[in-house]
Amino acid sequence: MALRFWKNPTNPAMMRLYVSEEVLRTLSLDPEEAKIWIEPSEKLRVGWAIRSRGDVSPAGKGAVFHNNVMGAAGITASMPWDDLVAQAQKSPKRRAKPPSPAKKGYQSALEHMRGNRSEGRSQEAASLDIASIKMNQPVTILVDHREPAALIELLRENEMVTVESVSLELGDFEVQDADGNRLLIERKRCDASSKTDFEVSIQDDGRLFDQSERLKLAQGTSDRQVIPVVILEGDVYANSTTMLCQQIDGAVSFLSTIQRISLLPTCHIHHTAYLIVKLAGHFVGGLYTPVTLHKAKPKALFEQQKYVLEAFPGISAKSAELLLREFGTVRKVLTATRTELLSIKGMGPKRVDALMAVLEGGPQSQ
Repeated sequence: MALRFWKNPTNPAMMRLYVSEEVLRTLSLDPEEAKIWIEPSEKLRVGWAIRSRGDVSPAGKGAVFHNNVMGAAGITASMPWDDLVAQAQKSPKRRAKPPSPAKKGYQSALEHMRGNRSEGRSQEAASLDIASIKMNQPVTILVDHREPAALIELLRENEMVTVESVSLELGDFEVQDADGNRLLIERKRCDASSKTDFEVSIQDDGRLFDQSERLKLAQGTSDRQVIPVVILEGDVYANSTTMLCQQIDGAVSFLSTIQRISLLPTCHIHHTAYLIVKLAGHFVGGLYTPVTLHKAKPKALFEQQKYVLEAFPGISAKSAELLLREFGTVRKVLTATRTELLSIKGMGPKRVDALMAVLEGGPQSQ
């Protein structure tokens, strides 16, 4: 094979015929150091031109270079571009190079590292203490009666959790807060077996997409908030035996972007139980330890003043600095009139009204 046809996948109009490595070696060129190709050219009578990159000096210069390349590739200057393309496309496909020993070693080490990391994560997840999850208030988790007893017992390890086994129309787990908002969790096993629950629910009965449609409908028709979650228990990619990677990606993309359902991975059933209790606690009571919205408090006086002003809506670090340089103190900024605030660069009507609303406890009028 003398020529190899190539077309830019993002710009089909861009085509080249690369000279093969065998031809390069015939010209005493190193394929790693030199590239030669033929591309269309409207400027030349024959409609194509020979281009090169790298060190091609052993092949000659100018006309000598072109003649040497054509001779080694078995083409003539009178051959039309279309004939060259046809010749290249008839050539047998180039065989992929086997990986070098060094690359093989790298790939093996990488796979070993991934395997160790995956095994380590699984062990780490298995040691999670469900009883240690802190909650602000008791939580009731409704569990569909078809879920395994082992999972129910794991949920009950936390003394703040009450588990009720019921028949659920939607999801495998349901949690409600004081306002009637619902957290619906669907569990899909992706463990190593002849065919995972995830695959069966897509390929055999299509129930996963039916469930997702009903979850989406519940979101749209309820006068309360409905949060749907799908837990993928196990490695969905490694353990799937009947679905290609792109098919799994398609299902995941559909559920997350079109159905707007959160997909959360877990390592195994113990990890699933831990995550469900964590989700339930956050949904009903929020964070056990509130997270501060402020960064570490500065020590310099000017930075402290900026820090205070940045807590107000619409006040950026730059705006806070301009306000302080104009008014001098935080007190004077907060007692300034609307007109005075509007005179500051970057303080438009919306920002000023938002600030005044916080200071005076209500929306501001013009």
